[in-house]
Amino acid sequence: MSDESVDDRFRITVTVTDEETILDLVDRVDDVVDARVVPDGGADDLVPPQSRPSSVRVDLRDLTPKQWEALELAFKRGYYDQPRSVDLQALSEELDISKSAVSQRLRSAEATVVESVLEGAMSASNG
Repeated sequence: MSDESVDDRFRITVTVTDEETILDLVDRVDDVVDARVVPDGGADDLVPPQSRPSSVRVDLRDLTPKQWEALELAFKRGYYDQPRSVDLQALSEELDISKSAVSQRLRSAEATVVESVLEGAMSASNG
């Protein structure tokens, strides 16, 4: 999501991946603001929902042992819960590393997993 101020107007850009959510979002805000759906231009590269595979193979060996440790601990302690049950500070204390190191490990691990999932989905839909 991004936002920018233009003259006396304010533009908020939200990226949503499914049509039902887009229509619901526009319905909710349309009474208050001028809301419209604008294609982002990069949608041609996306895998359409109806052709996404129901499963993909993910090779977790791409994660380093330290990334796996941080990811597993974060999951077990509730870092990915809504709302979070634990924050980066608590994870850093348990791992005995800095808060920024935990954040970096989690971001790297998340990026690796997401990349693997999306590459698997895209290759399955093209194959």
